Amino acid sequence: MMKQKGNPIDLIGTDIRNKIKELGRLWRASESSLKVPMAVLDSWEQLVSDWATDTSMPLIIRKGSARGQEFEHPSGRKIIISDNTFALWVYRNVLDRKTFTVSEIKDMLDNDDIPMVYALKKEEKEIAKHTKTLGKFSLSDADSKWKLCHIEPVGLNSRKHIEDLEIERIIEHFKKYANPKNMFALPKEIGGLGEVQEFINEQKFNSY
Repeated sequence: MMKQKGNPIDLIGTDIRNKIKELGRLWRASESSLKVPMAVLDSWEQLVSDWATDTSMPLIIRKGSARGQEFEHPSGRKIIISDNTFALWVYRNVLDRKTFTVSEIKDMLDNDDIPMVYALKKEEKEIAKHTKTLGKFSLSDADSKWKLCHIEPVGLNSRKHIEDLEIERIIEHFKKYANPKNMFALPKEIGGLGEVQEFINEQKFNSY
């Protein structure tokens, strides 16, 4: 939208916005869209909630720098930095109908069994604690390449150092970032639609 004399001007218009919503509904109902049982989504949502409240568990956040590194927040909580790799790992497990307990996740983190980065340069590996990479990976066995999108934005939108962010804000970020109910996938050919709010709003809980 543009503003003129304090009033927003909608350059898109209601008709086009309604068409974008229609596209969103068409994709959600498409046989090609990736759907999972609601029971699996519910199980992961509970896992993420239990994980977030367990202060012995590290929180994972999406950030463009320091990928794979682990920091200790002044609250005492450990923070692991990922790109979108961790969310992709979560969603692939959801699609495979795999669920875990907090204890199992803790063991996997301790053994560096959960991928946190697409790839690491040699100098990054030297300072990263979590070095498992995504490797050859696809959300689906179908030929299409997929883009994982979030419904509610998961950007921290802050230039503050991790240590200066309120722990409550980090927890809320983690819950949105890691909860598969806040995710959906699109073929990369139409991946740009995953940035359009009217389309995004139609994708909630693509399940059965």
